[in-house]
Amino acid sequence: MRYMMFVKMAPDAGPPPAALIEAVESEIKQQYADGVLLDADGLGPAVEIRLTDGEVTHVDGPYAEAKEVAGGFSLFEVRSQDEALELGRRMIQLHEELWPGQDVAVEMRPLFGPPDPAAD
Repeated sequence: MRYMMFVKMAPDAGPPPAALIEAVESEIKQQYADGVLLDADGLGPAVEIRLTDGEVTHVDGPYAEAKEVAGGFSLFEVRSQDEALELGRRMIQLHEELWPGQDVAVEMRPLFGPPDPAAD
């Protein structure tokens, strides 16, 4: 099963402390070594392309109404939902330990892509 994780926080959170960046980098290296992490990266400002009443428009972010923004993502291949949720909990724990006082959310979403031909 593939899961995508988004790390979300307030738009005005500021840069994370160096200790958190080092801990996340270490966690990422271990996840690659364990074979569960397929890709991960930070996210820049958003551009939303929208179709409304037959008209296509785009708006550059950040958005004034946004209460939180996604600062990064990770793409995992795991055996179960429980394994995916544990990866999300570990990320929250790193933030709690190394960037206390921040409101941080980790969103885990399963991916539903085309069937894997190798699984037949």
